[in-house]
Amino acid sequence: MNALPAALVPAMPHLLAGDPTSSWAELATATRTVGDRLRAAGVETVLLLSTHWFTVLGHQVQCDDRLRGRRTDENWYRYDYGHLAYDVTVDTELAHRWADAIDADGMQARRTRYDGFPVDTGTVVASQLLDPRGQGRWAMVSCNLYADPSAMAAVAAAGMRAAGQLGRRLGVVAVTGLSSGLTGRWIDPGEDRVEDTHDRWNRKMLDAIRAGDREAVLAMSPQYAAAAQADSQFRAFAFLDGAGAVDRPGEVLAYGPVWGTGAAVVWWGEPTESRET
Repeated sequence: MNALPAALVPAMPHLLAGDPTSSWAELATATRTVGDRLRAAGVETVLLLSTHWFTVLGHQVQCDDRLRGRRTDENWYRYDYGHLAYDVTVDTELAHRWADAIDADGMQARRTRYDGFPVDTGTVVASQLLDPRGQGRWAMVSCNLYADPSAMAAVAAAGMRAAGQLGRRLGVVAVTGLSSGLTGRWIDPGEDRVEDTHDRWNRKMLDAIRAGDREAVLAMSPQYAAAAQADSQFRAFAFLDGAGAVDRPGEVLAYGPVWGTGAAVVWWGEPTESRET
């Protein structure tokens, strides 16, 4: 049986800059590589969690079949990458089945469908880089700020069951950052760097991911969240774990700074693919 194709990709819009620094360009190229691999694996729908789509009540599941519009990012509107067009096709059959599965597990799913829905920057960035021709389909869930890691894992597991019932060939993607120590001033992109303590923690977590030590990653996540201000307490990894995607070594395709934050692109494919030489 083929391994579940999965990835962790960055959420910051700087990856779409017209004149990116080398780190942003490398992260963008690596994310495009993930998109190529998802298509090569025959993925029909991507199960997507973006930590930039956050909620406080229940788990929202996007149920609008087509999301089209233009987003102006509230932080980066000064730059070209702060104005983002999007056109995303949603697998609504899977979305509704996923919401039903979340409810059946005793959690609360909220089915989201209304004109002008404010699609988050992370989803827009990921969809543009992973699927530049807009040919793919997505099933998207929000990141509940008050849900613990086990709840995010359960949400992912519910999505996997729903996809299995429909016979979907699935890929799983978490859109998130690593350390979130944003540089609090305007900088030249060439100055971009991750603070030393955060950088050490980011690399420690990535080393454990490379080794396929999911238990170590999950165990270290609370300390990582405190020491490096990990994006959404690194619950995106718990989501990938709930999908059964991180039971093997991950291939780190890129790592670097994005305006002081840490960002990485990690791929989980066939076991032989994910071991670095």
